[in-house]
Amino acid sequence: MRGRYTFRSRRLFRGETVILALVLLITLAVRLYYIYKFPQAWLSHDEIGYHEMTLQFLEKGFLGYYSDRPSAFVTPGYPLFLAAMYYLSELVHNNPLVTVRTAQAIISVGSVLLVYLMARKAGGIPAGIIAAVLVAIYPTSNMANTRLLTEVLYIFLMLGYMYALIMAFDEPGFIRHAASGALLALAVLVRPMAGPFLVIPYLVHLVFKRDFGIIKYLITAVAAFCLVMSPWWVRNYMVFDKFIPFATQSGNPLLRGTDPYDPYDKEGPSIIENVPEPEMTKVAIQRIKEGFKTEPWLWFKWFTIGKFSFLWGKSWGAYSGWAQTLHLWGFVVLGWLGVLVSLFDQRMRWPALMIVFSALLHQVFIPITRYIYPLTPLMAVMTAVLIVKIAAKILDTVYVNS
Repeated sequence: MRGRYTFRSRRLFRGETVILALVLLITLAVRLYYIYKFPQAWLSHDEIGYHEMTLQFLEKGFLGYYSDRPSAFVTPGYPLFLAAMYYLSELVHNNPLVTVRTAQAIISVGSVLLVYLMARKAGGIPAGIIAAVLVAIYPTSNMANTRLLTEVLYIFLMLGYMYALIMAFDEPGFIRHAASGALLALAVLVRPMAGPFLVIPYLVHLVFKRDFGIIKYLITAVAAFCLVMSPWWVRNYMVFDKFIPFATQSGNPLLRGTDPYDPYDKEGPSIIENVPEPEMTKVAIQRIKEGFKTEPWLWFKWFTIGKFSFLWGKSWGAYSGWAQTLHLWGFVVLGWLGVLVSLFDQRMRWPALMIVFSALLHQVFIPITRYIYPLTPLMAVMTAVLIVKIAAKILDTVYVNS
């Protein structure tokens, strides 16, 4: 019996490896085909800022986003990644934009692998395959690789952090918790939004489990996080003579999110016009207070179902047909149902909390579909695990009644 079981386990493992390898190879082929065979859009808005910031860093040695002097408007992770790609392009005499897009396509395949591993932890091989396929065929993913924006790199690092966090709580150890803290810091250096999540899993565990031993792992994760972040903090203090933990850009999206049902300035002048950058956060808070005071129902709807519909109603890229159906059912409806179920699943609780945490934060700022895209891989995990759990319930019921 033992020999037969071992043989079947090895055969199952080989079958799993073959399926996963096929999914990853096909994903990579499709990503690269999209990059090299389809015309790519011109750089615009944030892309121009990152491109010029990178060139400026390579030529003059400082980081300044849309500025001829050092700034902390954005965190340095993505510009430094671009700088490495641009430098590599020069060495191999390649177009730097093509090099970046190719690198991002490869990174996005790494994200598919992490999604598979994460879903497999809670739902086995079927959940892993479903989640990986959902992320692989999501049309926005192909387009995202062609853009000089933070999403692709951030998703990979954020998924790495989430998987490390699951493993750390599954089998606690100082190295695992340190790895999760360091990976979160790397993700934050690309995109600051997830920074405050560092302490949430530990606080939740402490409150519900009454396990005070988790505090030593919290200290470990925080220490690793601070160690990775410290060069950025030291740079900011030396340049600006003050502590800047992440970036200074939050005022702009916060203010732009205080224009109910017209965040893209389709009616009337832009609300950020003639507002100095340092004053944007203050003006935004004043607008929110005044709005809830004078038109409470309008502002309540805007900061709840209004922004939610803007953020989740369509995918980044506004695809139609089957792609829109996949987005709504695969990543929104089933995804959010999966979040509710996964909050009570010990292994999926942290990704589910990350989704809730990030979604709530985005309700405060301008509702741009691009901001929600980094959550879609986690939503695919939620959907896959939910489908497998429902299927298991149905099969158990059929077995019992047969």
